[in-house]
Amino acid sequence: MKRRTLFSIIVVTLTAGCFTLFYGMHSMWTDTQSAQAVQAATEEVDTLFKDKAHQLPADQLSQEKIEAVATKLHAARQKLTEPEYAAKLASAQADVDAAKHMLTVKKAVAQTTTNLSDLKTLTSDSQQALSELATQKPEFVQAYQKRVAQLSDQEAAVAKIASLFDDPDFKEPKVGLSAAQVQTALAALEHVNNQQFADQMLPIIATAQQAATDDQTTSEASSSESSTSGESSSASRASTSSTPSASTSSQESASSSASNSESEQSQSVPSNSAASSASPSGQLP
Repeated sequence: MKRRTLFSIIVVTLTAGCFTLFYGMHSMWTDTQSAQAVQAATEEVDTLFKDKAHQLPADQLSQEKIEAVATKLHAARQKLTEPEYAAKLASAQADVDAAKHMLTVKKAVAQTTTNLSDLKTLTSDSQQALSELATQKPEFVQAYQKRVAQLSDQEAAVAKIASLFDDPDFKEPKVGLSAAQVQTALAALEHVNNQQFADQMLPIIATAQQAATDDQTTSEASSSESSTSGESSSASRASTSSTPSASTSSQESASSSASNSESEQSQSVPSNSAASSASPSGQLP
C-alpha cells in the first residue's frame, strides 16, 4: 500500500514537472520568437532613415519600402507576448508614419510642375506634413522648411502668370494686357529662388509681354487714326460754315447794288419831268 502511494506521488510529481518544463520552454520559445520579430521589424525601420536618431530620411526612401516595413511591423505585433516589446513597436510605428510624411515633403519639393492646381496641392500637402513632423522630427523640419516655403513662392508666381492668360497651358494671352500686369508677374517670379523654375517661366512671361506690346501699339495706332479723322472732320465743318457766309455777303452786295440803281432811277425821273414842263413854256408865239 505504501509502495503504491509512493509510486503515485512520484508519477504525479514527474508529470507536473514535465508540464512545468514544457510550459517554461514553450514560453521561452514564444518570447524568443516575439523578440526576434520585434528586432527584425525595428531593424527594417532603421533602413528608412540615414541617421541613427531617425531625424533624416534615407536617400532611397520610397513608398514601396515604407509599405514593406509596415507589413513587418504588423506581423511582429501579431507575435507580441511581452508588454516590454509593445513600446518598441509603438515607437517603430511612429517612425514609419514619420517616414511617410517625409516622403511627401521630399516628393513635393522635387517637382518641377508649372500647373497651378498641382502646385496648390503640393504646397498644401507638404505644409501639412511639416506640421505633423514639427515635434517628432525637428531636424527634418529645419532642413526642409525653406524648400517648402519656396514651393509656396512658386505657387504664388504661377498664379500671377496664369492671370495673364486665358488658358491653363499659357498659350493664349489675354486681350488688353498692360505692362504693369506683366511686371507684377515678373516680380513674383524673381522672388522665387529656383533658377530651373525661372527658366521654365520666363519664356511664358515673354509671350505675355509681347502680346501687351502688340495691344498697346494697336491701341496707339487706333487713337492716332481717330485723332486724324477728328481733325479732318473739324476742318470740313469749318469750310462748310464759311461758305454760307460768303454767299450771304454776295447776296447782300447784290441787294445793295440793286437799291442804289433804283434810287438813281427815281432821281432821274423827276428831272426829265421838269424838263418836259419847261420846254412848252419856252416856245412863245
